[in-house]
Amino acid sequence: MDLAGQKKDYYLVLELERSCTTIEIKKSYRKLAHKYHPDVNNGNPEAEEKFKEISEAYAVLSNPEKRGQYDQFGFNKNLFEDFDPNSVFSEFGFGNIFDAFFGRASSTSQRRARSKGSDIRAVVEISFKESAFGVKKEVEYSVDTICQECDGKGSATEDGVETCRTCGGMGKVNVSRQTFIGDIITTSTCNDCRGRGKIIKDPCKKCRGRGFENDRKKVKVDIPGGIHNGDQLRVSGKGNSLGRDSINGDLFITTKVLPHPEFIREGDNILTDLEISFAQAALGFKLEVETLDGKEKITIKPGTQPKRKIVLKSRGMVQLNGYRRGNHIINIDIKVPTKLSREERTLLLRLAEIRNDTLDGTADSIFSRIKNTSKK
Repeated sequence: MDLAGQKKDYYLVLELERSCTTIEIKKSYRKLAHKYHPDVNNGNPEAEEKFKEISEAYAVLSNPEKRGQYDQFGFNKNLFEDFDPNSVFSEFGFGNIFDAFFGRASSTSQRRARSKGSDIRAVVEISFKESAFGVKKEVEYSVDTICQECDGKGSATEDGVETCRTCGGMGKVNVSRQTFIGDIITTSTCNDCRGRGKIIKDPCKKCRGRGFENDRKKVKVDIPGGIHNGDQLRVSGKGNSLGRDSINGDLFITTKVLPHPEFIREGDNILTDLEISFAQAALGFKLEVETLDGKEKITIKPGTQPKRKIVLKSRGMVQLNGYRRGNHIINIDIKVPTKLSREERTLLLRLAEIRNDTLDGTADSIFSRIKNTSKK
């Protein structure tokens, strides 16, 4: 059957209305599958083609997400991306039915999927500046690798491995049980070979027949600029192994960005606080501030007010998976002294008089304060 060819309406194929429920879809498929199954029809080509058609329809309509895509856009090859027939048809015992749709071989050795090792998680610490611009780091971690003694076979001898007779090398077995709606077939891991499809008669002493052993490994990873604290990097194929003929899991590295004593990240921007005196704010001055790129001179303009912001363009974080940079934003705060010397107090009172600033309600009270302060 050519999945890219002209398609019948999946609802008509299963003899259902578009408003049907999931239970109705399953019930209709069960009835039609038993009617058109090739074993029931002595290999009749028309029945086999019909069986494939209703199975294809069920695979789409029984999945809420794929059904939604089909209802909105109609048939598309993408409906069968990452499709796992075992998860869809296992209860009916038709887990390998899509082999026929795509012309796959049906031999036991070819149908059996390669086992995949588990994923590993590791943590890497980087500085604030390294998170801004990116860095290459070497990460050391513990991992199960193929046993060097037996080359991953799990056996001490070349002929010490045989195909499991219980599952026929599949690693899984079908179990049938009777229910009020009929026989239901479920798939489970074979207990005799523990899902490997093989029996080790003469186990390797180093790995005890597992085909893998624990080891310490190092891997260099490129950490991109702009990465956040807690972000994960995936290194494909660097996870645990289950021995020969298995696929390694993946390594997931979580970044831990160490805090900076002055900088705070907000999106792609960098925030810092700068505290200046009243005189500096009023008169203005120049100073050097620390940025991700080093020291940089800035100018505080005369009459600078509290909470004013100075923006240094493109001095912030590098955009993750991009090239632009955020800004460095300096928040200005004016420090008010809590203790004044006699001279400072006199000068401030004089300033208040000049600016006609009211302290006790009248200008006369200010002038009297200046005279009293001068006499002391």
